[in-house]
Amino acid sequence: MNNAEKVELVLIYGECQRLSQEGRFPDRQINQQRRRANLFDEDIELQVLAYIRANPRSSIRHVALEIRISYGDSTRRLEFIAWFNIQFHNNPLIVNHILWSDESKFTNNGIMNKQNHRYWDDTNPHWSRETNFQTVWGINVWCGLVGGKLIGPYFYDGTLNGRRYLNFLTNELPRMLEDVSLDTREHMFFQQDGAPAHNAIIVRQKLNEMFPNRWIGTYGVVPWPARSPDLTSLDFFLWGHLKTVVYADLPVNLQDLKNKIQAACEILREEQIKAATTTEFLRRLESCLEHYGGNFEQFIR
Repeated sequence: MNNAEKVELVLIYGECQRLSQEGRFPDRQINQQRRRANLFDEDIELQVLAYIRANPRSSIRHVALEIRISYGDSTRRLEFIAWFNIQFHNNPLIVNHILWSDESKFTNNGIMNKQNHRYWDDTNPHWSRETNFQTVWGINVWCGLVGGKLIGPYFYDGTLNGRRYLNFLTNELPRMLEDVSLDTREHMFFQQDGAPAHNAIIVRQKLNEMFPNRWIGTYGVVPWPARSPDLTSLDFFLWGHLKTVVYADLPVNLQDLKNKIQAACEILREEQIKAATTTEFLRRLESCLEHYGGNFEQFIR
């Protein structure tokens, strides 16, 4: 990333905070040209450029703090995009080396327990559900996506806590990654969201051991921005796709539910997964940047 690009990102951070505080938003046409002159006055821009020239190795976050540009959700999303764009410029294959991971609960009443039901697919299915269940039961599922491969599903009972998640990372995940190429495993970045179990100290220590300087999370070397399901392929693609297949006919018992999830995972094609983790992911990063790190899904066509 050159100085001019870094300046623009820092200025966009400041504009995100200003828009949030004032409740004002520009005309968000996807192809609209952004003008740096409209984001901050020339004096601030010169300050940023001067600081970066004097401190070329300073992080974007540090620059923003030094110039007194506030930090928020949108800025964290933009910082992640900035990090990825630098990595992608140096090594375009990184897009195939991120292991995206997430958990979800599937139940017998056709409701998938995710805070955000966001997904991307070739179709727009219409749902019909029965809701008069006397007893609701279900199963928790972990899945991962890396390149064109689905890792999992892994089923577990009960609430996910730090020790249970540590056990999964230690004893289950390495076995599940055996079919992933050695090159991918050697360069893999592990991504997780900010669920409480993911942030336990024992979990973070394990991730530092398994993926030194190569894990993305709330406290990772690469910070993952909170409230960003629109950037993760499991949220915007996988869970919605599995839901389409699994709930075409509602399961009759727990084993039937597991079988349906397993079968739905097995029929996923490599090109479907790769489209989500590469083409669609890159498209969403671009759209997020064009909308100053804010919500953008309503503008995607």
